[in-house]
Amino acid sequence: MTERKDLSRKNLKVKTQGKSREGTESNKPRMGKAQAKKVKKLTPTHYPVPLVNRIMEIGIILVVVGTPLLFSIWSKNNFLLPKETYAESILVVLFGIYLIKVVEDGRFNLVKSDLWYPLLAFMGACLISLFHSISLYLSLLDLADFLSYFFILFLTLNFIRTFTQRNRVFWALVAVCLISSIYAVCQFYNLEFKFWAREGGRGNIFSTFGNPNRYSGFVGGVLPAMIGYFFVVRGIRKYILAFIIPLVYTGMMMTFTRGALLGLFVSLLVMLFISVRFFGLNFFKNYLKSIIYLLCVFVVITAIFSTENPINYTRITLTERAASAARGQETSVRQRFMIWQISLLMAKDHPIIGQGIGTYKYHYLWYQGKYFENPKNKDKVNLAVWAREAHNEYVQILAETGIVGLFCWLWLLFTFFRGRYRTFKEERGKDSLFFPRLGLTMGALVILVHATVSFPLHIIPNGILLFLLMGLAALSPKPGSTTLEKNSGRQKILES
Repeated sequence: MTERKDLSRKNLKVKTQGKSREGTESNKPRMGKAQAKKVKKLTPTHYPVPLVNRIMEIGIILVVVGTPLLFSIWSKNNFLLPKETYAESILVVLFGIYLIKVVEDGRFNLVKSDLWYPLLAFMGACLISLFHSISLYLSLLDLADFLSYFFILFLTLNFIRTFTQRNRVFWALVAVCLISSIYAVCQFYNLEFKFWAREGGRGNIFSTFGNPNRYSGFVGGVLPAMIGYFFVVRGIRKYILAFIIPLVYTGMMMTFTRGALLGLFVSLLVMLFISVRFFGLNFFKNYLKSIIYLLCVFVVITAIFSTENPINYTRITLTERAASAARGQETSVRQRFMIWQISLLMAKDHPIIGQGIGTYKYHYLWYQGKYFENPKNKDKVNLAVWAREAHNEYVQILAETGIVGLFCWLWLLFTFFRGRYRTFKEERGKDSLFFPRLGLTMGALVILVHATVSFPLHIIPNGILLFLLMGLAALSPKPGSTTLEKNSGRQKILES
């Protein structure tokens, strides 16, 4: 009996405590809407991004913005040398900050990614090729550029951990395209700085890159990303992209760079195919206005620069450029085919690990002489040239790093596209995630297609852009999540 009494007293206490709490809550004055909004703003909905991630993000943005736009009128090389010096200097500082972090943490941490193994394999192939290098100086110069690309990808994968960070990097790229394209359009109409000794190029359009191919290859890589974001952003941002997309495409058309335009055409076709593949006819229903606008932009601008008219006052037209390339009669096209044949001769002598990274320019003239020793090639002597690059990155990788290097490079690209295709399947129906990732992936495809007839990996702004786009497209946080996941002793942020 005593136990039952005690239990009943406890129940009475609990009930009275509950009543008292209810009473006190009901007696509390209710907050107005304005006060409730203030409380919502003050309450943290997302875990803050670590300081080191913010520092690395700022460093990446400095590289992304400064490298394409920087040039110097006082140096012998107005463009490539200042850009390389600027980008690699910042990356060295970021590498020092990362080493300090590693020492403080007492461990080396990596965010999980499918790109690490092929990236390390390709890096190893570049290092192994040094055993055949006839000039370590030339090899180390090229190796420094490639290590910069690898480090950009490393930083992007490890420290750009939220969609908000990714968006900031994207808008930095948009700003670069806006500035460089305005300058390119001005150059097309002969509005130029007085201090330039004219650098040449089609229509004298070199923007802040020093060459029309470099400019169009860079902005062409960002253009699909703009289109991907254009489908999902709203408000003022959509209007900004609606203005910049035609401007950038106009700048590309003014250069008449066939390789970059081919890469853009291929990437847009693949982008359309993947969109229809995962969304069906709903893609056209949901984004009809955006599709019509983009279609009008591309058709009208292409038509303008395919004919002679007051806007396209030059005698160059896109149709003529395309026809001359198809016929194979243009000197530059014939030279490229000859250079590729000479490059294959170079690769045959050291097929496994290549001649050594960065030594292509050293060996080329000797192998060109060997090429002309064949009586069948005597009629091509007038095409002789000192090619410092193969005008095909895949052929040059084969010549410099051998079959091993080319295999590792193709492995990296295959892994990248396979991983992104799997992510597309997971994000089906999540438009705000799907289309930006698709645009970034197709941006990388533009550069890789352009690399079949050019050398973007040997132009540091374009090479950095390729690996940056790969890293941004491979970003895999869960938007809206406030949890933290531990990965090899390191916390990675998963909120947007």
